[in-house]
Amino acid sequence: MENHKKSLLRVRQRVTARKRGRELNPCGGSSSGRKRRDRDCVNNSVQKLQRREIGGFPKMARGTSSNAPEKFRNIQLQEEFDTYDPNAHWFLRLQFLKKRSKIIEIVSAKDVIFALAQSGLCAAFSRTTNRRICFLNISSDEVIRSLFYNKNNDSLITVSVYASDHFSSLKCRTTPIEYIRRNQLDAGFPLFETESLKWPGFVEFDDVNGKVLTYSAQDGIYKVFDLKNYSFLYSISDKNVQEIK
Repeated sequence: MENHKKSLLRVRQRVTARKRGRELNPCGGSSSGRKRRDRDCVNNSVQKLQRREIGGFPKMARGTSSNAPEKFRNIQLQEEFDTYDPNAHWFLRLQFLKKRSKIIEIVSAKDVIFALAQSGLCAAFSRTTNRRICFLNISSDEVIRSLFYNKNNDSLITVSVYASDHFSSLKCRTTPIEYIRRNQLDAGFPLFETESLKWPGFVEFDDVNGKVLTYSAQDGIYKVFDLKNYSFLYSISDKNVQEIK
């Protein structure tokens, strides 16, 4: 279960060392004075954005900020969707999938909205009928970890782990949006079956460049695939590779 809780997102954080105490700037001023000026500058920028976007400080508002209430007057709640349905969760084998859980990811694909819960349950809703179409968990022990809408071929890619595999390997599957509208999930097919995506292996989708990057820690190889047809392009050994994007 510990592997199930690990996130697919790899957050990079840079930590820099700085000497303690007061530091003098090149102009001879103290670091505390510089920090105070920087803070005032940031506050001024925030206030300017607030006045411009939401009409903060109405007495001082000028120009477009005075019209902010008009901009948001017609914005209203149109519809509510709920992934939790105790009457429809009978097919799920894992108990935590049957419990109500907060939504961690929402993907919109034309007239279909996908909502992924933190538990790993994913539901598809129709914006035309405002009803749930189906759950995308095609297996009773499937835990969906992430979603990706592939605009190149109008399909949805799900990245999942399975209880039968002790939640140790990532499995990718693509399903055309057209078949999801019809609740025909069997029309989908698995991706990258030859790749061993056990932790710390990963898969990343680059929508801008139309590429998919996978990493097999077992083989020590990065592979790049075409996002249009998922064909293999080239591989890179992880020897001497410190970072790859």
